[in-house]
Amino acid sequence: MKNLYEVIENGHLGIFESPTGTGKSLSIICGALRWLKDHNERERNEITDNIQSIQKSITALASETTDWINSQAEEIELTHKLNKLKIQQNGITEYDKKIEKISVKKKAKKSKPFLDTIVKPDDLINLENEDEMLLEEINEQDEESENENDTDKYLPVKILICSRTHSQLSQLVGEIIKSPFESETRAVSLASRQNYCINPSVMKLKNMSLINEKCLDMQNKSKKTIKTDCEGKVLKKQKGTTCQCPYNKQENIEDLANAALLDIRDVEDLVTQAKQLNACPYYASRKAAEDAQVVLVPYNTLLHKSTRDASGISLKNNVVIIDEAHNLLEALAQMYSSEITYKQLEETQQRLKNYKQKYSKRFSCHNLLCINQLLFIICSLINLLEKTPKDGTKSEVYTVESFVLNAEIDNYNIFKLLKFCRDSKISNKLHSFAMKYPLDVSTKVEKSTRNKVQEFLTSIENKNKNIVSLEMSSENVVKAPSYAGNPLLSFISFLEALTSSYEDGRVIIYRSDDKKQNRLQFLLLNPAKQFKNIIQDARSVVVAGGTMKPITEFRNRLFIGAGATSERIVEFSCDHIIPPENILPLIITKGQNNENLLFNFENRFSMGKCIKQILQEVCVLITGGIVVFFPSYKYESWVHQQLKDVKFTKPLFREPQDSGSVESTLESYAAAINRIDSTGAILFSVVGGKLSEGLNFSDDLGRCVIVVGLPYANIYSPELKEKMSYLDKTEGKGAGQQFYEALCMKSVNQCIGRAVRHKNDYACVLLLDTRYDRTSTKNSLPGWIKRSLQTCNFTHGTVLIKNFFNDKK
Repeated sequence: MKNLYEVIENGHLGIFESPTGTGKSLSIICGALRWLKDHNERERNEITDNIQSIQKSITALASETTDWINSQAEEIELTHKLNKLKIQQNGITEYDKKIEKISVKKKAKKSKPFLDTIVKPDDLINLENEDEMLLEEINEQDEESENENDTDKYLPVKILICSRTHSQLSQLVGEIIKSPFESETRAVSLASRQNYCINPSVMKLKNMSLINEKCLDMQNKSKKTIKTDCEGKVLKKQKGTTCQCPYNKQENIEDLANAALLDIRDVEDLVTQAKQLNACPYYASRKAAEDAQVVLVPYNTLLHKSTRDASGISLKNNVVIIDEAHNLLEALAQMYSSEITYKQLEETQQRLKNYKQKYSKRFSCHNLLCINQLLFIICSLINLLEKTPKDGTKSEVYTVESFVLNAEIDNYNIFKLLKFCRDSKISNKLHSFAMKYPLDVSTKVEKSTRNKVQEFLTSIENKNKNIVSLEMSSENVVKAPSYAGNPLLSFISFLEALTSSYEDGRVIIYRSDDKKQNRLQFLLLNPAKQFKNIIQDARSVVVAGGTMKPITEFRNRLFIGAGATSERIVEFSCDHIIPPENILPLIITKGQNNENLLFNFENRFSMGKCIKQILQEVCVLITGGIVVFFPSYKYESWVHQQLKDVKFTKPLFREPQDSGSVESTLESYAAAINRIDSTGAILFSVVGGKLSEGLNFSDDLGRCVIVVGLPYANIYSPELKEKMSYLDKTEGKGAGQQFYEALCMKSVNQCIGRAVRHKNDYACVLLLDTRYDRTSTKNSLPGWIKRSLQTCNFTHGTVLIKNFFNDKK
């Protein structure tokens, strides 16, 4: 806490490492909130002291009569400084009054029911008409003016806390409530419309981008559009429709924003409150964030620039704390990478052609030009994917520059086309069009062999001319591609990726025997550049996690790579709170029959018998929960097949591949362990899966963690090869291999951290693979593991495990 306080006070960049279970989140919150409280008091006192000091100086100058010309010049300068300070002081006073008013309103609301208005089902009807599908009239010269006179407005310092998932943010909200600062802290959680929207007609769209665009579109429904000729004469009035969002009412949103400020709530709590108030929690949370001291946001909202800007988050002079930052660079690279398939391009092309054909006479010249250019680019990308390379390779890697030239789209201004897509909301318009006029269920492959007479006779026989085409033989038709969602969104995302710096990205073309499976992927190689404006604008940036090794990755590749100086970077690492005797980490190099344990890709499928023996023995030795991590879902499934005839002394549970079933699986696993006379349970999980991060297997839920093999990524994948090659070129030979090793060990360390969660907890950790005994691999393990680490064969390991748990009894 002391180190964090100093980092924020001095405007430094901090890399903080504190093992999971040591109270990291609470320590971060207490250190940051203490600093904020002191900063606010100090800021007010300093302004008051400076005003008094300047006033004394002005009074003293007035009494001087020796050099009145210099005295007057000095007095003018001091008066100017005094006025600026008074403006600041007035801003703070007004702000404090505003917060006090919110507090008074809240007290008044406690005795008053919230349900003032009821949203009727009729209000939610979404009236899609032809005008809603048309593109907006866009003036090319129009530029948004953001130069407003807000320079004198008082902007209090905020603490922006960022984490990977909404569940982790909910935990942080719980820590704020636990802290001594709970009663005097205004904290708000920001989330996407997908998490916050309570309008059923919008939520049914499912896709996040469509939800965003529909929400924005509904805000403009009540406005009237008036078209005029060049002389200003009214040609047409376009009436607004009745599908303005009934939850977007200013009074209700203000009530919800005030409630969010004065009672700390997580996302779920705010949604519940919003339904009572019939107010939009998305806009209420954004409004509340203006006056909040702590704003909690998920990774994407803070780290992705366009999302951050759209959410109204300002970094200027604010404190940014990124929790669970161990995979921050990989998360940044993933956010700014993009992929589009041949099928998506094909369907986008077909939809856009149909859309253009229906409305071409109603489009402005500019809109028609942009649609034609988009169609040309789509056609060029399809042609590129259809080409068969001479050497027959399945993947090709291009720089952005060479890709644009190869695709023959270098003469188009992609920035302007993206602006057109954004301003015209074309993806939402096209989605509405596709819903109303879907692609034909079947399309002709070749001219029907039926002659006109047969078709005519068929039409008479069926007494319905409209179904002639549906009676064609199945050999002559093929199903048109269909997708859930809007493929245009993937195309726009890919175009955005092509605007990246040429040296920082690569485009990979993947081909298969079936051209429909071909795809394009944009890979961002240098995510640090996307972090640059965060470093520049924020007062201080702190990245924190349970395991931040290798620290040099954050120091050099993130902070220095984003333009920071090494003097500004501060590192802090602390040991685990548990005593060494409460953890038994073992590297098991040989199995029960003295066979080598090597779970590499070539050997892992021959190790079934060995795993079976180890798991059976461990189940007998250990009472409580045993969590086993496998390198992939495929291997976990294979091992499960090998064990289907084995009767363990504990019930066996498996990590589900769908997120919706995770909670029920964990509940069943915990219930099996907490039963009276239970011997525990065994849970199969996957490294990097849903159970490897952010979950607590404390006490009997995790008495043993087993990691089978090392979860190395596929080194032959084009994207990994390109990333390693890029690092070797930019950071020196060997940097790529170090990155590859670190990627694997960070995942292992996350798995290890699931078991020991508080100072009295205890568990054993079994690392099954001879490769864990290498010096470089051992050095990548956390310090609190290394200090107790032993290497042995499984026979000796069973003795150590038995003694360890006997001591704990």
